[in-house]
Amino acid sequence: MGFFWSVVFPLLNLIIYMFVFSFVLKLKWTMNQPDQEVALFMLAGIVVWQAFSESVSRMTNTLVENQNLIQKVVFPSEVLPVYLTISSVINMSIGIAIALAGVAFFAWINPPAPVVLTPEQAAVAATEPVRVLGFGFSLVCVPLLIALQAVFMLGFGYFMAALNLLLRDVYHLIGVALTVWMFMTPIFYPAGEVQKAGLGWVLKVNPMYWLIDSYRRVLIYGEWPMIPVVAAFALVALIVFLLGSTFFLRQKPRFPDLL
Repeated sequence: MGFFWSVVFPLLNLIIYMFVFSFVLKLKWTMNQPDQEVALFMLAGIVVWQAFSESVSRMTNTLVENQNLIQKVVFPSEVLPVYLTISSVINMSIGIAIALAGVAFFAWINPPAPVVLTPEQAAVAATEPVRVLGFGFSLVCVPLLIALQAVFMLGFGYFMAALNLLLRDVYHLIGVALTVWMFMTPIFYPAGEVQKAGLGWVLKVNPMYWLIDSYRRVLIYGEWPMIPVVAAFALVALIVFLLGSTFFLRQKPRFPDLL
């Protein structure tokens, strides 16, 4: 199927997670949120996380997979993580387009029916902010978010790629770490549940939550992202890139021997 896996894979993930978290566990972000909105909310999170997870896991082992190039010819090894980052961003852009198409369909072509609530649920829903599906001029922020995400992924990937040559178990550990990180990020459940559990600090130190929440505001509701959140992510992305690229370049002369 080639190129079409970029479309099929996020949709397959969406179906699986929707079944588990929405239809089985009945999780909603707000009391009056229809299932279609839950699906779009999850899709936006899945698309962004998948790009990050895929790029980092592939970059971690990219030097080992391309050792013939690095050992036998004068090859700029720093290009490999850049290529994988661009590839993941392109695939993510396709997923973003699918999410926007879904928002357009449910917001204007086939609006979801109102959710029927019990009197107790209606009382709770009355205290929740009302958010309307749609997108607008805030879409101009999407290229900025993509650029910041690419910088973050590339810096993280540079660090992990070099570290994997020093400690080969890193490639196996990163898969576990990414799984834990994914479930610590409110992709399939409301962030409010984390705060209710007294773990709000997890959200405050999780840059991927800041990024995914910013994407959701722009793509699903047409809202502008929160400037302090975007600024904080930009700072973290820059620091990660500087540290990761510096570590990578310092270890580069040792790559042929380590391979």
